Amino acid sequence: MLARCLSASLQGLEARPVTVEVDLAPGLPGIQLVGLPDKAIQESRERVRSALRNAGFRGPLVRVVINLAPADLRKEGPAFDLPIALALLVASGQLDRPRLNGIWCAGELGLDGSLRPIRGVIAIAELAARHGAQALVVPPDNANEAALIDGLVVRTAPDLQQLVQQLNGERPCLRVCRAKPEAPPKTQDPIQLQGQAARALALAAAGGHHLLLVGPPGCGKTHLAHQLQQLLPPLSREEALTITRIHSVAGQLEQHSLHLLEQRPFRAPHHSCSAAALIGGGVSPQPGELSLAHGGVLFLDELAEFRRPVLDQLRQPLESGEVLLARAKQSLRFPSEVLLVGATNPCPCGWWGDPRQGCGCGQHRRQQYWSRISGPLLDRFDLQVPLRSQQPDQSSPRAPEATR
Repeated sequence: MLARCLSASLQGLEARPVTVEVDLAPGLPGIQLVGLPDKAIQESRERVRSALRNAGFRGPLVRVVINLAPADLRKEGPAFDLPIALALLVASGQLDRPRLNGIWCAGELGLDGSLRPIRGVIAIAELAARHGAQALVVPPDNANEAALIDGLVVRTAPDLQQLVQQLNGERPCLRVCRAKPEAPPKTQDPIQLQGQAARALALAAAGGHHLLLVGPPGCGKTHLAHQLQQLLPPLSREEALTITRIHSVAGQLEQHSLHLLEQRPFRAPHHSCSAAALIGGGVSPQPGELSLAHGGVLFLDELAEFRRPVLDQLRQPLESGEVLLARAKQSLRFPSEVLLVGATNPCPCGWWGDPRQGCGCGQHRRQQYWSRISGPLLDRFDLQVPLRSQQPDQSSPRAPEATR
């Protein structure tokens, strides 16, 4: 008997429709998976077997062929555990075929039949809504995330047994409603800064200009970078939806999240990070720190300590506002419209220009230090602000300026 169940596979930030087909035929008991599944999907055979048995259902005692269509699309992750299990129940006659008509589902199964969360549910929910799905079935920890999509019915259950009872009408369906938006946050107090630091932050936030802060240790470079996040305008719903989807695909969205991410992101990767971690990529391409900071601030502290090949890969994404990862069989695009803030010392010891400390670096050493940052990348910084540390007893005669 042949059975089908609708699901989706993540490709970058987008989801592609996938039909899970299950065929039972006479022969030696066994499950064969086809359709370019990865290792996690291959292992789903054992998870599904144990989940069915521990949930009180009969396991397949015949030859089973499971196809993930389209066959030329690479599938990854454990999200196909649930659609495979439901299609097996339909094919074995333990679940009525009409119960899955128009139902999309995605989720990982535990050995006891429990439904465990997966990443990228908001992208799957968007795809299901565009295709007119009657409902989307997801694990409880992903239900609130899926409910962020308008016009989509979201169902959930704690385990496979209760989900089948809901589909058979033996138990009321657990539908997840979209939470009411929270009250807007209170306006923060104006940030009190002095002189050119206040003007630089205001110009960077107003015009979207990349900012380079140069100064000795302790002059407040990191503090200024964190203050810049508060000066940016609030997110629109479209921007919040995009940022939420990026963090969901990367697996960095908090579980039980009831609302879209309403605060602009602030990312500060360590200077030892690799190019794949900063730009994105990997065996299974994932968004990097640059895309995770989309719509917000990407802060590169100790800029000169980053490896030059890693920094040079920022040049094209900063101009185009997106990262294009080209592979042999696919090309993925990740948005990367960020406000880049770099912070660095003026020399290797950090005290050049400070008469109190004294600098032992000669001109040649300073030139070598700055040569770690290529000229084209320095040109990307529209504002380059030199900072100096304040004397302990020094007080400015001018009143601080409010940046709001």
